[in-house]
Amino acid sequence: MATADPIDFLRPLPRVQLGTLASLLPAEVCIVEPLRVVTLRCLPGSDAALAAAASPLPGPSSFTGKDPLLVWRSPGEWLHIGTRDEAADALLQALLPGGSAHATDLSAGLILFELRGPALDALLPRLLDASVQLAEPGQGTRARLADIAVVALRHAPDRLWLLADRANDHYLAHWLAYATNAIRS
Repeated sequence: MATADPIDFLRPLPRVQLGTLASLLPAEVCIVEPLRVVTLRCLPGSDAALAAAASPLPGPSSFTGKDPLLVWRSPGEWLHIGTRDEAADALLQALLPGGSAHATDLSAGLILFELRGPALDALLPRLLDASVQLAEPGQGTRARLADIAVVALRHAPDRLWLLADRANDHYLAHWLAYATNAIRS
């Protein structure tokens, strides 16, 4: 007779419920929850399978959609980012491991910060290196923020998403607060 796994009931808590993270963030920054992030990967020349499951696939330094959205991450890899389970689950079922294209759920290991406000263009140079081009809505790229890898996505002139590893959440929250306070002064 099989016994139930004693830790199967454990689920990650939404980051907004843990510790003091939310209290560290300035008013212009919030955490997007719930969050579903699925990486879509394929072997060279096999992106037709991905395009059939999630299209259109954006090109370099761009993204398409709203919720969910697709982000070009590198040749042969895209990120599917959203707040609903249905679309992410459908991709995970359509692109099972073992083929030339597959999907993997990264949700539990990532956090998404949303920055809003008219001072966004003044804030970006304090956070990201000068080579990052995010002036127009629809632009997205991998970048370094305080020496941490992030994916930065410009939704609107006054709205930007920063996707990062959850392990860096408090560190990035402190940097976001520091940079935001510096442009206020």
